[in-house]
Amino acid sequence: MVHGTGSFGSGGGGFSGGGGFSTTIMAHNYSHSYRRHGHGDDCDCSWICVCFCCRGQSFQVRILTLWTWLIAIVLTTSLVTLLHVNKEQKVDATVTDMRKIPKTASESFCSGVTITSHDSSFTAFLVDGEPLVSGNDVQNVTFRKKTKITYNNYEYWGFYLLKNSIIEISSCPDSILDFMIVRGEESFNRFKNDECMYSCSVFHKMSSCTFDRPDRFHYKISGDDEYYLIYANRYILPFPTNLAVNFTLEKRIYDLQNSVAKCSNSQSSQSCTLQFPSLHSHPSIVLNVTSSSDLEGDAVIKVACISKDWVYVMLFFILPLVVGALGTLLIVKKYKKKPDINRAMTSTQSSEPFSPLPPVLEQSQSVESGRHESGYGTIMAPPKYEETTGKPPTYEEATKK
Repeated sequence: MVHGTGSFGSGGGGFSGGGGFSTTIMAHNYSHSYRRHGHGDDCDCSWICVCFCCRGQSFQVRILTLWTWLIAIVLTTSLVTLLHVNKEQKVDATVTDMRKIPKTASESFCSGVTITSHDSSFTAFLVDGEPLVSGNDVQNVTFRKKTKITYNNYEYWGFYLLKNSIIEISSCPDSILDFMIVRGEESFNRFKNDECMYSCSVFHKMSSCTFDRPDRFHYKISGDDEYYLIYANRYILPFPTNLAVNFTLEKRIYDLQNSVAKCSNSQSSQSCTLQFPSLHSHPSIVLNVTSSSDLEGDAVIKVACISKDWVYVMLFFILPLVVGALGTLLIVKKYKKKPDINRAMTSTQSSEPFSPLPPVLEQSQSVESGRHESGYGTIMAPPKYEETTGKPPTYEEATKK
């Protein structure tokens, strides 16, 4: 059970200053220049490769780029795994709570969990798969409270309840009070910040006591969650109101007879350990809080992963090392097989930097002579007159006839 008080109009630590939030959006203009491929250091692929496949790069640069990417990926994934996937969880629970830990540690990276609490006694159960709610067993919790609620203030009691649990309330205020049931921590925080009133609640009634006959309320829980029972003094007369209330909770509990393992803490040892055996499905951990140093406050229970060191070594050291070695061998092998035409041309030009032109002329003359011999590529001149008709006759020879 969580107990507390608050007031309306103060914001409850919410927004203040009248100006709300001021958001500045910075716009940036980006210009892209598209270059043609195949020139110098231009990339053949996307910029995300960091010119890993750029033309003109030496194999040493490509190997360095490969290992840089591998190191960056290993560091990023290992940090995400340590700080997000298997980070330590904190669960707020109260006496008589039976609740499932929202997120169980991964079996791939954890061999078990260590559960610790400095201000409560608990029993932790390991279940194969999702825990099932018992069809017959219930836990009855009854307590009585007397309090005084001043004007424009409220007082609340919070419980974690499973589906189909029942809340029975009998109250007798000496004035008129608002009674509300708010489901979930998010809706309750909105209520405390004056962001909503009745719209945040799943149940709302006006409570009064006529001729010493108390009001009685009945509510059936629709889903597993935190539920806050709130009495608020919001009416016209600015006077405090005395309240006597009886809470009766018929709490549904999990069926834990088939649990795989369980552990409990004690005064001498504030923590206990649950080891993960080979299970058919993802394990679930259920906490049952039996006592607490603060009967009207939350007990903090910490759940930490027991890491599988060999998995981290295999995944974040050996595997990247093998991938990097194979990639390095492929790059070196590719460069050994690739013919270096540019190097051959450079060596030829450096050996005879000032070669004479006659070899080129001789080559052209040989080509020209070859053309004459073969008859191709030559221009034929017309035949001469003497070659076709012979020597022309003299005047006497021509007139003799």
